[in-house]
Amino acid sequence: MPLTVHGKHFHLDGKPHFLRTVTYGPFPPNSTHSPKIDFPRIRRAGFNSIRVYTLPERELLDAAGKNDLLVIPSHAWANGCDFIREPDIFHEARASLVSWLAQYHDHPALGALLVGNEIPTDMARWMGPAKVRALLDELILAAKKSAPALPVAYSNFPTTEYLEPLAADFTAFNLYLENPNDLADYLPRLHHLAGDRPVYLTEFGLDTQGNSEEQQAELLPSALRLSREAGLTGATLYAWSDAWQNNGETITDWSFGLVRRDGSEKPVLAELEKIRLPLPQPETPPRFSVIICTRNGADRLKGCLDACLALDYPDFEIIVVNDGSTDDTEKLLESTEGIRAFHLDPSGLSAARNYGAEMSKGEILAFTDDDCRPDVHWLAWLAHAFTTSEHVAIGGPNLAPQPDSLALSLTTAAPGAPTHVMLDDTTAEHLPGCHLSVRRSAFDQIGGFDKQFRTAGDDVDFCWRLRDSGHTLGFCGASFVWHHRRATPWRYLKQQMGYGRAEALLFKKHPQRFSEGGIRWQGCVYQGGALGIQPGDFIYSGPTGEAPYQSLALNRQPVRRLPGEYDTPSGRFALRILAWLQSLLRPWARKSSGGPGRNISITKTPPPAEAIRHQLTLTGSNGLSRHHLYRHLLAHSWEACPDPDWDLQSRGTFLIAATEQSGTRTNRTFVGLSGPAPDLKNLALDAGFIPTPS
Repeated sequence: MPLTVHGKHFHLDGKPHFLRTVTYGPFPPNSTHSPKIDFPRIRRAGFNSIRVYTLPERELLDAAGKNDLLVIPSHAWANGCDFIREPDIFHEARASLVSWLAQYHDHPALGALLVGNEIPTDMARWMGPAKVRALLDELILAAKKSAPALPVAYSNFPTTEYLEPLAADFTAFNLYLENPNDLADYLPRLHHLAGDRPVYLTEFGLDTQGNSEEQQAELLPSALRLSREAGLTGATLYAWSDAWQNNGETITDWSFGLVRRDGSEKPVLAELEKIRLPLPQPETPPRFSVIICTRNGADRLKGCLDACLALDYPDFEIIVVNDGSTDDTEKLLESTEGIRAFHLDPSGLSAARNYGAEMSKGEILAFTDDDCRPDVHWLAWLAHAFTTSEHVAIGGPNLAPQPDSLALSLTTAAPGAPTHVMLDDTTAEHLPGCHLSVRRSAFDQIGGFDKQFRTAGDDVDFCWRLRDSGHTLGFCGASFVWHHRRATPWRYLKQQMGYGRAEALLFKKHPQRFSEGGIRWQGCVYQGGALGIQPGDFIYSGPTGEAPYQSLALNRQPVRRLPGEYDTPSGRFALRILAWLQSLLRPWARKSSGGPGRNISITKTPPPAEAIRHQLTLTGSNGLSRHHLYRHLLAHSWEACPDPDWDLQSRGTFLIAATEQSGTRTNRTFVGLSGPAPDLKNLALDAGFIPTPS
């Protein structure tokens, strides 16, 4: 069975699989490296996969298969050039990718595919980030059409994290942070960029010319461990060898390899051979009480119980509270072994949860719903999160299973599903009750759930009271539950109206947390979609677009997209209608029950920038780039521009530039101007460029 995406992780042969990867090549022409020699050494070093920067031939794939290595190819095409204004670049890239997949998509050594790698930030800014992201999605969808079973993504990096494609199967990220503490702090952010999907670190390394080989031997094993502990689905070390070629030139001023140019091993290789990367487990696993409350849920409860009974964790109990069901729930519970069941008269969700907590024996109470199916390592990841933090409550993603109908695909992608609200990358403001675990001591301190919340709103009130008591809530991106959405649009809208009535109860108890438009969240509301830029978003790019970590200023909730077969014009239209109805009915139910009225849009769209009116193309050789141009212009009357859409200004004219990366020694620098700049051509000539009109 090939590598597959399973929630927040990869599976191989139906079991969770952590990709331990090393990059391989490209090598100079005179290199002695060959798969026959290298692949057995790579396997002995503990790697189970290689990343290559080309679409490989059968010889390499066959050699990888013989050594039990998966191959993760990157499609090498001119993504550093202006493929928006020169669309033939993109069309040729798509055609060559589809042609290669037609031949190799079912090769057993092919693990996953990356459709591109690190589009330069200045070129992304020049072409238009939303347009670039849309074409990356188009390339991914073309690959998935040719190879439906193959996981596909784009290899991104922090400077353009906003290019994260919406259609990718996983999030792939290149990251170089030489301080382990900085790395550990940054990795949780990737879970929020990825949304519902896995995170795979596709490059991480340390140059042993600028650093010692001993530092490399310490950092790289640490990066593997930190990636595993952060719940990533794999990590890639860059690179196998110091022998390396880029843009047709042999590179001698970098040495990122695990082996030297002569093939001898660096100290890091011996350290890597020692590393084992099991699922992180505390030495003394805390005891969990899994608490499930149900009312007339017999048709969905069995799947939840089967998943809970299959949990891979050494110390837990399962408690089911039957809240006055009139269907076959009691009969199902009596016939299920390995659980403790309790039967109440109809009391409401909060009362049932409190009763389950009262009857439980665990140190940590793990609440989920009868329409959820926890992942097999749900509790294991939560245990790791609790024992490595001071949080008293922790949650994680609740993912919708793959829909099998248009109706279910609409309710899966529609807004308003239970979700987490994050104050930062690790601290939550709210955790939904379908995936909410809390230490018993904190639960008892605040008196559990408020019984007035009978169907919804109980988790919001509970989290607010925990925070008001001085506690913090955490988030574990690797721990997840499958959460079935409502089966029909009508049931979804009925649910949303129930949420509106619950918000009215919350308003009466916590009026200070509301505005006229509803709950006034302090943090960011996540809905499961990847954080890729869309039209209207704003990017914090820094002076001249050079900020090393560029992020979106979100004025929207990132939502899930319709799955491929339902992502059609008619499907998108139906989703807009459903979302519109939700935006009317939920506030109506809230207001009619005594809460505040309709949602108020808080979207703040920045004023449109002055458009580019003039363009100039400058040809430069031997590494000349926009940086050389900017330095020269700054020395001749131009100055930095505070407007984030432009870089420099002079006499009322604004300028922005980007330099393509064509893979040759001669590259073009594209210049956009808001008005005339008669001195620019001469200044460009003085700086060594050859100007030509665009």
